[in-house]
Amino acid sequence: MHVDWPLLAVFALMFIVFRSQADPALLQATLGSAALAEPLGLFLGGALLSQFVSNVPAAIVLAEYSADWRTIAWGVNVGGFGTAVASLANIIALRMLGERKAWWMFHLYAVPFLPAIGLAVAALLWWMS
Repeated sequence: MHVDWPLLAVFALMFIVFRSQADPALLQATLGSAALAEPLGLFLGGALLSQFVSNVPAAIVLAEYSADWRTIAWGVNVGGFGTAVASLANIIALRMLGERKAWWMFHLYAVPFLPAIGLAVAALLWWMS
């Protein structure tokens, strides 16, 4: 069996280091605690934060600001589109392919899909509220 040590390091970084080192003051300043009190702000915060730290750690962080798990889940799930980092599943699948070109092709489709599906889900959230 082959152990993918770089992928294991990514897991450690995302779930252990990020959680323990996340600066709540910086996150509040960046995301805006007032915006996170509203469903649309929480949704957008989850989608955007996912682009930088992946969607599962983003959900963990956002849970500190809101108990609205439905909106957090929608935000981080939509946030799984966009950059490859946005979802650890993206990274795993692209690494399994082992082709550098696959990374470019992934982003060619996933980056434009993020605002498209994001707008659709944001409209649904607005309609449901």
